[in-house]
Amino acid sequence: MAAVAEHALRNGARAGLEALLKEALKLTGAAGIALHEGRVRIAEAGLRPPPPSKSRASQVYPVGDGRATLVILSERTGAEQQELLARIARMANTLLVARRREVSQQARQVQLVRQRQRLERELNYRECARSRASHDLRTPLLVIKGYLEMMRKGMTGPLTPTMERYVERMTRSAQDMNELIVQQLSRGGAPEDLLCLLTDAFEPLARSQHVTLNVKCEVQSVPVRGPGPVLAQLARMLARDVSATRAHEVNLSIDAHEKVGMWRLRVSTDKHRTLPARKVARLEHLVLRLGGTLSIQDESPFELRVHLPAVSFAPSHRSQPRVQATAVEAI
Repeated sequence: MAAVAEHALRNGARAGLEALLKEALKLTGAAGIALHEGRVRIAEAGLRPPPPSKSRASQVYPVGDGRATLVILSERTGAEQQELLARIARMANTLLVARRREVSQQARQVQLVRQRQRLERELNYRECARSRASHDLRTPLLVIKGYLEMMRKGMTGPLTPTMERYVERMTRSAQDMNELIVQQLSRGGAPEDLLCLLTDAFEPLARSQHVTLNVKCEVQSVPVRGPGPVLAQLARMLARDVSATRAHEVNLSIDAHEKVGMWRLRVSTDKHRTLPARKVARLEHLVLRLGGTLSIQDESPFELRVHLPAVSFAPSHRSQPRVQATAVEAI
């Protein structure tokens, strides 16, 4: 039985069932043995016995909950063989459960492969649509910018002060539109969500040190422009620096400064602690890599203020502000 279990562990439950029936054939001296699950023959060894419903000259043993049966083509067995067959039936039931689990996992794997192929096709389609939309939007924009430049150089005649003011406004609008096209339709992955990164970094702190964590945010996601690993490292470093204060309450607040295109993150605690210069330098280095700014309030209450460049601000964020306030306290 141990050898059969090891064989099943290495080669799968189906191979283990076949090995078990071969071993049972040797031990019982039967002419044939088969394992049925309903009307399906799972495995067999020796001569093929008839199905359980047609078995007259063979013996039928229920396996597990009765959905599976062990059919043995042999003479009547004694008490010793009955005990051996009972052990074989228990082993077969265990392997059948493992086989059902393997079949389920294989079906799940096939489903995941198909889903991945569908997502790849959809991603390729969206990438082609993105590239085409970027080209179609840039082409008329370049024409507009070209005519505006010709007007500024006086190639269409002298401009009045009012006309110059209009041309300057149209030029700025064209530049803003070009920046929006670059931001929204540029090649690359999705921006990182600062709110998710901060939650992943600070919640273990709240659980391990029995800290009350209050998170206040006006939006459901905080997309930030910058490398994902650098943002994740900044979130972890902020959590470590706050944990060093041994505070009982930590407040995270994120709001938007749409005029400067920045997210403002404020991290405050109920305890005062001066950060070492090397930690401040490391934080400033990471924030500068992301194109943001850092300021620290050492007075009580201790507070870190970080400004990070935003990817975009959706109109729904302005028209329907929503505040999320959560408290996480480890027990």
